[in-house]
Amino acid sequence: MAMRWLWGLLCLLPWGAALAQPVPEAGAKAGEVFPRAASLKRGEVNVRSGPGTQYPILWVYWRAGYPVALVARFDNYLKIRDFEGEEGWVHQAMVSKRITALVASKEPARLLKDAEPGSRAVARLAPGVMVALTEPCTPDWCAVEVIPSGEEGYLRPTDLDVPTPDAFQQPTP
Repeated sequence: MAMRWLWGLLCLLPWGAALAQPVPEAGAKAGEVFPRAASLKRGEVNVRSGPGTQYPILWVYWRAGYPVALVARFDNYLKIRDFEGEEGWVHQAMVSKRITALVASKEPARLLKDAEPGSRAVARLAPGVMVALTEPCTPDWCAVEVIPSGEEGYLRPTDLDVPTPDAFQQPTP
């Protein structure tokens, strides 16, 4: 009798271990990490209160390339957060893997030709100008491309607003 009880207990152990595993987020794809930096693909993106067209539109972004953080997924919808902390849901087709940032300094930021303090300035960028990160940043410099002019150069990470702090280290697509 004791052997049967022990045998039954041993048979149930694998099921208990399986039930104790964490459940992935609904709709999350294998290998997806949240939060992570991204940007908006289109010039008009509806942000909804929930993951689907049945939810009301909270606001509309009117700027293609606008930097956002992806914070969750449900089916074909991604929950986003902007650098001001506002959150909402957008369809995955509206999101690009391209990592962008906004110039955040109060004074125009100097876009330098090389990643050196004494390098020649190739442009002065006003606050709010959008740039794409072209490679992961170092602690001192970010290689960027100005949107839409295409001018390339280097800015200090402190001159940029990004939606998630790890955006500076993310690999660029």
